[in-house]
Amino acid sequence: MSTILWIVFYPIIAFIIGLFMLGYARKFTARVQRRYGPPWHQLIFDIVKLMSKKTNISHGYMHDIAIMMLLGGTLLTLLFIPVPGFHYFAQYGDMLVIMYIILIPSLGMALGVGETANPNGSIGISRALMMLAGYDVAFALSFIGMAMLNHTTSMYQLMLIQQQHGISSWGIVVNPFLGIAALIALQGMMGEKPFEVFIAPHEIATGPMVEMGGKYLGIMMIQHCIGVFLEITIFINLFLGGAKNWIELIVKLFVVFTVLLSVNAVFGRFRTDDAVRFMWKIPVAFAIIGLLIVIL
Repeated sequence: MSTILWIVFYPIIAFIIGLFMLGYARKFTARVQRRYGPPWHQLIFDIVKLMSKKTNISHGYMHDIAIMMLLGGTLLTLLFIPVPGFHYFAQYGDMLVIMYIILIPSLGMALGVGETANPNGSIGISRALMMLAGYDVAFALSFIGMAMLNHTTSMYQLMLIQQQHGISSWGIVVNPFLGIAALIALQGMMGEKPFEVFIAPHEIATGPMVEMGGKYLGIMMIQHCIGVFLEITIFINLFLGGAKNWIELIVKLFVVFTVLLSVNAVFGRFRTDDAVRFMWKIPVAFAIIGLLIVIL
């Protein structure tokens, strides 16, 4: 019964935390740029307004299925991410499974936006897939290094190993090269500047979201809230020792998110080729050095 309750309420908890994090992001970025910014709860009004709209425009079955793949793939991935009190699915699916199913939302959106035949959307998706080829290499190498260092590919076991001796056993302390590489890759994974190439609102009219309105856009915003929680929690579990309770997890979430937002607020956007080139040069180089240290 407890497992069933966790399966039901875990996505809701992740959504609520992600909602607060994105509200905080708007305020934090505005204050760094010497603006007042919208109220932190504005995102709640946006989602309620969008979900209350009647969406009549559909470009075909794939356009509709894409939204299901976007949210469904994110929820499926979330269940494999261990958090305090819940690690049921993490026992049966290691990091390799997570890296596989986390691609479902991106590939689903690629198919759905391709159905719309909007050039801005197609450009955005092509850029997103290029960035995927950039940050995924660095993040995969970082995980391989951690797996070799601890002799397991289970995210739950990696988290337990780091919790045995406190901060001194955290992945980012034991091998900072792998941690830094994964942190830079996380910036690209979340689409924060300077890797905001696939949204680029002033250039390609928000890219993949250009044909998404009403409930479609509302579901995308819900998925984004859950996605922020999911992606940062992966990094915390792999390199910051996970969390023994929800207060510790929330504190670590906001600390890591603040670091990412600080870079996002002061940097401009890279060009697509520069962003991918940067990913293949800097974080991949750090990951390879960290991997060599583990091997040697």
